[in-house]
Order: sequence, then structure tokens, then C-alpha cells
Amino acid sequence: MVQRGGADADRLVGDASAVRVAYDQMPLILCVYGGPEHAVVAANGAMRAFFGRDDLVGLPIRDALPELEGQHIFELLDEVFTTGRDRVAREWRLQVDPGGTGELQEVFLDFHLAPTRSADGEVDGVATFAHDVTEQVLARQAAQEQAADAERRFRDARALVTTLQEALLPATLPVLPGARISARYLVAAGDQVAGGDWFDAIPLPAGTVALVVGDVVGHGVAASAAMGQLRAVLGDALLAGLGPAEALARADAFAARNPRLHAATVALVVLDPVTGALRYACCGQPPPLVVDGEGATRFLAPGAAGPLGTAAPGSVPEITDDVLALGETVLLYSDGLIERPFRSIADGMAELAGVASDAAANRALPLGAPGTPDERLCRLTVELLTRTGYDDDVTTLAAHRLPVPVPPLHADSGTARDEVRRLRRTVDAWLDELDPAADDRGAVELAVWEAVANAVDHAYPRGETGPVRLDAVLLPDGVLECRVADEGRWRDPDPGASHRGRGLLLAQQLTDSLHVQRSDGGSGTVVTLRHRLHRPAMLGADAGPGAAAPPREPFGVVPGEPDGAPGAVRLRVSGPVDVTSVDELDRTVAAATRGGVLSLTLDLSAVTLLASAGVQVLHRVRDQLAGHGRELVLLAPPGSAARAVLDLVRLPAAG
Repeated sequence: MVQRGGADADRLVGDASAVRVAYDQMPLILCVYGGPEHAVVAANGAMRAFFGRDDLVGLPIRDALPELEGQHIFELLDEVFTTGRDRVAREWRLQVDPGGTGELQEVFLDFHLAPTRSADGEVDGVATFAHDVTEQVLARQAAQEQAADAERRFRDARALVTTLQEALLPATLPVLPGARISARYLVAAGDQVAGGDWFDAIPLPAGTVALVVGDVVGHGVAASAAMGQLRAVLGDALLAGLGPAEALARADAFAARNPRLHAATVALVVLDPVTGALRYACCGQPPPLVVDGEGATRFLAPGAAGPLGTAAPGSVPEITDDVLALGETVLLYSDGLIERPFRSIADGMAELAGVASDAAANRALPLGAPGTPDERLCRLTVELLTRTGYDDDVTTLAAHRLPVPVPPLHADSGTARDEVRRLRRTVDAWLDELDPAADDRGAVELAVWEAVANAVDHAYPRGETGPVRLDAVLLPDGVLECRVADEGRWRDPDPGASHRGRGLLLAQQLTDSLHVQRSDGGSGTVVTLRHRLHRPAMLGADAGPGAAAPPREPFGVVPGEPDGAPGAVRLRVSGPVDVTSVDELDRTVAAATRGGVLSLTLDLSAVTLLASAGVQVLHRVRDQLAGHGRELVLLAPPGSAARAVLDLVRLPAAG
């Protein structure tokens, strides 16, 4: 390091004794190292106190502070000494041994390392100064941990209440012949948690449907629980046959006895899809909106009923009558959709009417928009009206009165394979009109085709065909009733055929009810199945467009990606596997496995229906491969059509 003469140093730096005293008393941790071994040349009081050592001077750093080995300090000193460039570090975590006791302590330092130079300019040492920031770092880490813990607790609470809310709300909506119903629920944003918004759509015994949107004051578990109670009370009253006025009066009396339900609001609309008659009441809720296919809008008259639990004892809410024309849609909504800071309710309703008009007429975001007015109204009003923020739960419920109700299906066919395939296309088109949830559609399809397969396999003498008739109707309460009838003679299943007689049992497990009426006298067998159809409601935080349903693939068997294992093949099966396609599957599998001597992976992910005839093939192939020491691997992800059947028949599947 640069040495200066005594007089010159005194003039430029100050008296040596004064400089030494000042250096030693500096609050910064100061140390100067000399030579490539980094021997301690000078160490001030803060340095000695920090490391608990008074014998540092003269010792190489590696001997003076051996606990720093492996903490990249020695390497930094080497780098500065070799390159002559400064190095700066912030909040460097170190573990030190004050006093050499063997007990390590964790500290944090800000430090600066700078080269010192001799008279000829060569680097001859390293000067360091550091500041102990341990307290600041630990305080910040503690604050961050507290904030992270609070955030975790908030997320957990929000997730709990949201899960509770969604569990208490209907996950599905009824599928009806004369009206199509959609709903959308969006949990509160910001620092709120899910609250008391709710909706319901209840088919009633008289062929009408009750549409309900309500809101319980408050947020959190208590509000969600109170909401569930109110929904149950009102729903039970309606299903018991009470009219809208009497049902609301019962809910009002219940709310009056429950402090958490005081001032709860509800809008109830009872729609007759056949006549279009509307009977409704708005108890503190904004009035429903009616929209036609061209986008013309009108709000229903709001009426004079107040929130639940606030009316005089024994009073009955006012019921108003109106008519929903063919092709019109009625939209119920919670006030979270129209309430915004610094904006009146009237302005919010006007904005809703404008957005709903464009959505119904498919003028708002038409690319990829839902295909029906009810879905567009529920999805797009929520998406467009919450883009600038929202503080409360948002709920929409829409019922579209179909211009042409879905008619019953009557189809005659024969039991020949080509005729059954044509019958399938007819049934598929009819189910497309109904558009039920995938699980319901899969259950109905399986039951229908097991009934048809029963006629194909058992009704007529082997090698002969005969007539089969299919009649299906969607009843006003959303229950699909289907009858499959043949004119043959009932034959008991052959106990030697593992799949025979099991198909209808399998269908019975997947549908609400299935009844076989057989005739020993040859007048035919009738299979009658009933299954209530549903459509999923849109629940959750995503207000954007939903994914379109994947196209229904025709039957096919093609080679899949090779497994890479010697002596193994892979096939991908798509479409329906039933009595019309199972022979092709059997032939293709036999050829691919060379009669059962090659292991097989069957990818059933794209199978839309797995009937008992297909299950029989899988059992037979598994047994055949096992006889040759080979393996059958079935791939079917949870939730797929094939997986549901495989789980029932206890065939293991991966995916």
C-alpha cells in the first residue's frame, strides 16, 4: 500500500495518532489486508468487537477467521487482489464464530472491498469496510413472514368460504323441453370473501320452473351458511306445491326468526315454458330483465315487496304477472352486477340493459360466443360488466323460452348393423338438441344402446333380424324417459357368455331407473329407462369464455404412439364401442397382438361410449394375453366415458 513520508502524511491525512484514534472508533467495520495471504494489517474496534477477537493483526485471514471458509469471502479477497477491481455486496449472509467459542451465529453484512496500491501502483492489499445490517434484515424477514402468513390465512379463508359457497350452490341446472337455463356465479373480488349470493332453478310438479336469485347480507362462512338455509327453506316450500306468494311468505317468516337472514333479498320468477306465463316477486332485489332475440330489452315491474324479515308479521309478498314470449329470455341477477362506486343503480341497470341487448343478439364478442341467448347473457354480462372491477359477489340466472320446444323422439329401426348405426345418428342428433351434461348424456347413451343391443342379441333367432322401436321424451320436470321395444321372444342370457345379461345391469347402475318388461309369449320386450338431465352451471372465479365441447369422434382404431418396449403394441380407440363396432375392435386387436402373443396398450381416452359388448372384448383380450404371459394396459383418464364403465366393471385403467 502507498507509503508517504511522515510530514507529508501529517499534512494530507492528519496526525498519525489522531488518525489511529479516529480509525479505531469508526462505527463501520474496517479492516486492511496485505499481500496475497491477506494478512490483517489494521483492524478497528468495530472489527475486533464484531468477531470477538483482539489478536487479528498479523494473522492471515484464513487463520484469523477460519469459520469463513466456504462462505466465498476468501475468494472475493483473492479476486480483488488479483484484478484490482472493487467488489460490493449487500446483505451478505455469513455465519461467524465470535470469540472462537465454536458456536456459530448468522449475520448479514453490507460491505465494500477495494484494492490498496504501493508507490509504483501495484496492488499490495485489500481494504474493506462493512456495516452490520443483521437487525434490519431480520426485522424485514419477520415482517415479510407475517405478511406471507396473513396472505396464506386470507387465501385459506377465501378458499374455504368459496368452496362452501359453491358446495351450497347448485352445480347443475335442469334440462327442460321448453326452456333453456343458464347461470353464472362469480366470487367477490378484492379483499372480500365469498358471501351470500345464491341462485336456484327448480322444476315444479305443475310443469313450471322456479328461478331464484338472492343475496344474504355479509360475507364469509356465516353468510354462506345462512344462504344455504334460506335456499333450502324456499326450495322445499316450492317443491311442496306452495305458490310463489306462500313460498316467499314462509321464507320471510324464517328470515324474521334468524338474525343473519334479516334484510336478505330475493327475486323469484315462476315460468311456465308452455304458455310463457311469468309470476314473480322482487323482495329487495332489482327487477329481472327480459331480452328478445333482436336485442330489445325491458325490465319487469319491480313491485313493492321489501327484503325478507322486514315486513309486518303475516304479510304476503306482492306477486306480479307477466308473459315471456317465444324466443325471449328472462335474466335474474344480483346487485353486485350493477352496483359500482360513484354510479347510481339506475345507471347500472341501463348499462346492463345495453350489454344484455348486444349479448342476446350476438353483437358482443361474437367470436367464440356461446350458441344460445341464455348462455351469452349469463357469461357476457358478467365478463363485460366486471372488467373494471367489482366488490361483491356477482350472480346471473337466465331462462330462454325456446321458440320450438324439443319434441319427443319416435324412431323405428331394424336390428341389422347398418340400421342400428342410422338409429344412433338419429338419437345423437336428438340429444344434441337437449345438450345435457356429458355425464348424463353418457349414462343415457349407454342405457339406450344396451337396450338396443339386448334386442339385437336376444330378441330374434340367431342370424335373423327384426324390428326395434325407440321412443324418447323429455318430461316437463327434466326427466328423460326412453322406451326401447322389440317384437321378439325373451331369451335368458347364456351363462357362458360373460357379457350377456350384464349390459342392462350396467345401464341400471348409471341411470336413475331402468325396468325390463319381458313377455314369454313372444310379444316382445320393453326396456324403459328414466334419467334426470342436467347442464352445468358456471361457478368459479373465471369470467371468461368457456371451452367448447370437443367434437364427437366416429368409431375408429388406429395405431398409437409406440411404447418403445419390445413385443408391445399400442392402439388408440375413438368413438362408440358397442354392438355395431365391437367386431371391428375385436378383429383389429387380434391382428395387432398376433393372436395374443404381443402385449397391448389400448388408449380409450377418446371413446365416447363403452358398452358391455366392448367390455366383453376387453376381458377376453386380457385373459388371452395373460395366457401368453403378456399384459393388457388400458388408458382412460378419470372423468372420461370409458373410465366410468371400467371402474364399474373393475377393469383397472391408468391415465
